[in-house]
Amino acid sequence: MGLSRRCTETLIDLVEIKLSCLEVTDREDLKEKELLMRCVQELNAELRGENGALAAFAAPKRRGRRPKHLQYQDLHVA
Repeated sequence: MGLSRRCTETLIDLVEIKLSCLEVTDREDLKEKELLMRCVQELNAELRGENGALAAFAAPKRRGRRPKHLQYQDLHVA
């Protein structure tokens, strides 16, 4: 990528600040939040000396209800 360690750390701080201020009210905000989280992951990969564009990242959480067999499992735990 070609950024110094100090610049990369500053960028991570700035993105994390924006993430902390972001209020998710609609899908566009959620997409922006996911993009910013991906940016932090890529920048952290760059700090470790990896290629940030190829770094593995956590997929966003699945939307919707949990399957019924998982919903009822929580109710019957002894």
